[in-house]
Amino acid sequence: LTSNNSGYLCSTCRSHFPFVETPGGKTYDFRIHHPNYLVPPSTKKWHAIQRMWENYDKNFAKRDNLQEYLNEIDSVREIYTMEFHLTGKVLDIGGHQGRLRYYLSDVEVPLYISADPLIDSFRDTHMPHLLKAYPCLLTPCNFLSCHAENLPFIANSFDWVHMRSVVDHFADPYVAFKEAYRVLKPNGHLLVGLTIEDRMISSYTSIRKRLMQKIKSGGVSVVLKSILEKFTHIIRPDHDDHNIRLKHEELLDLFSVTGFNIIKEHWQKPPYTYVVYISAQKKTIE
Repeated sequence: LTSNNSGYLCSTCRSHFPFVETPGGKTYDFRIHHPNYLVPPSTKKWHAIQRMWENYDKNFAKRDNLQEYLNEIDSVREIYTMEFHLTGKVLDIGGHQGRLRYYLSDVEVPLYISADPLIDSFRDTHMPHLLKAYPCLLTPCNFLSCHAENLPFIANSFDWVHMRSVVDHFADPYVAFKEAYRVLKPNGHLLVGLTIEDRMISSYTSIRKRLMQKIKSGGVSVVLKSILEKFTHIIRPDHDDHNIRLKHEELLDLFSVTGFNIIKEHWQKPPYTYVVYISAQKKTIE
């Protein structure tokens, strides 16, 4: 890559990657932009679903609810403080504002990079309750905008690649895992956190039965609404802001066929018992 006043130019394929002014400052845009007349149907579908998620993200940020942030932190605290230990150079795919840094040590993680297609991820980092919950957001974050299927990094660059709640948003999880393999150092690790569809449906069915019993006995309908909203994709699949849903055995196979040996599997604590975290190591070529 060579730099100019407007961004970067690749001397090999002549792709241009511009600097874009965003709320977080000048951002490197390494996303793939097709001409309007040549956008593949699958890419059009992905963009439509991505817009749904981005609208949800904007509405959630406007609430700036401290308790919701604290609940989020507490729900995964065990993941990063007890079950898995990220060290070295860390690439956080779908890392958004870099909230993962809350659990990371600057000494043990000398390089952290968040990579996310949402180029204006930092538009809401001025929210007071968000900053109170995540003081790490007061520190500048290494960030660039790109797709998981096209990572702008040379091979063998990172010790850990992290994917939390993003695999089901990828346009092509298989290619994304292959890219993670490519940019990981030999024996590097991939950590994935993902909601498992069949487990979630089972959990939803159990919750629904309990709520129906509450309604019959005069329970509060607002409670019903708030919980059902979390499972909108089951009630109205056309409103699901996820591109793909994987079953547990499919996720395990995805690790295998993309060159990883699974090291550890851990299911999240209640009420998120349908979310699994799996760490895997890059297989070395013999």
